Amino acid sequence: MDYCAPPNRRCAIIVGVITGWDRVYEIVAGNVWAAVAAVVALLAAAIAAYTGDQIRSGTYWALKPVARRLPWNRGSNALSSSAELSSEFTLVQLFLLDASGCRARYQKTTSFVAHRPTTTCQEAVTAEHAAAGFDTMRGTIVETHVERGFHVSKINLGNSINRGERFTNVYSADLLDSFTRPHEHWTQEFTYPTEHLILQVHFPRVSAQPVPFICRDG
Repeated sequence: MDYCAPPNRRCAIIVGVITGWDRVYEIVAGNVWAAVAAVVALLAAAIAAYTGDQIRSGTYWALKPVARRLPWNRGSNALSSSAELSSEFTLVQLFLLDASGCRARYQKTTSFVAHRPTTTCQEAVTAEHAAAGFDTMRGTIVETHVERGFHVSKINLGNSINRGERFTNVYSADLLDSFTRPHEHWTQEFTYPTEHLILQVHFPRVSAQPVPFICRDG
């Protein structure tokens, strides 16, 4: 600042300096508010996307039982249901017999309740490639066929099961080359109402690292 300058000139210089700093402040403040607005917009978009995804997931979960009962969905991807039996307790065990995932053993123990007289029941299991060695503790497997990706076994129980009668059966099968990839998807579906379900996956002892396992209902 020139103190030797006339008073009017000094005032003009001071006003010019103040005006310059005001412009700098306006530019900085404008950029800050623009950055804040951009961050807020990004957060709002992320929250909206997350909320929409959760709403879609919740709607799908809530309406899936209803959608399965619609006439045009009954024959698309669901197994034929059984009205004669229901399960009070089901234990599904999947034994991975080697680290490569080439050999696995499926075993399902079910406590049934009969709601109508019946002499048969059916069990089903999925396999990525092949399934063999189907076995039942009670009765005899009459046939096993593939239905919409499931290996369905029709079982002759050997004698008539009356209404209200309870019985237990163990159904098992070998799953071949079904868990060879780093990430696998395996489905368990029932042809009868199931009250309580326990699903256990037994990994081979040679596995040194913990294996992540996710179970989704429905």
